[in-house]
Amino acid sequence: MRILLAATLLTCLPATAFAQEKPAFSGVYAGPEAGVLIHGFRLGDENSSRKYVGAGVAGGGFAGVMLPATERLRLGGEVAVQAGGGTVRSQELFAFYEQKARWGYSVTARAGYVLGDRTMVFAEAGYGGYRYDVRLANVIDDDGDGPDGLVGGVGIERQISRNVGVRLRAQAGSEHGRILLGLPIRF
Repeated sequence: MRILLAATLLTCLPATAFAQEKPAFSGVYAGPEAGVLIHGFRLGDENSSRKYVGAGVAGGGFAGVMLPATERLRLGGEVAVQAGGGTVRSQELFAFYEQKARWGYSVTARAGYVLGDRTMVFAEAGYGGYRYDVRLANVIDDDGDGPDGLVGGVGIERQISRNVGVRLRAQAGSEHGRILLGLPIRF
């Protein structure tokens, strides 16, 4: 009899747990994102230098998890990868220097605060970078590793259905910035 009661309880407990509605903006998610990458470089010495800045279209994807810490606070992490981002070029009389964005990444810890039922604002901090093709007067250097380092960002997400949302996020590192529109899909 005790074994039958224990088996019945073990069978019913998972069904009860799945029947409960999970809090908004919690769980595992992934999705595509696209936007603008802003990057550049500085040429010259300490006394005389010029900064070149450009922007281009970039796109990629992200995946992460957010867990409820309180009724409104969400904590988690995210990994994101983007490709593209345009070319920045300096043109001198007979020479040029060119930086073409290839791909970038970020790994961040995130904290979000739920406003109302369907909106969350969030901040993120972590590590990231971007990779470039660098050309100096027609010589290509495929090892144009941009600086890796700390990145930080802020954003807002709005649920458009129970498991799908739309978000706008801005993230900056030491030598680049990104403004991206994403479509998080929660599982």
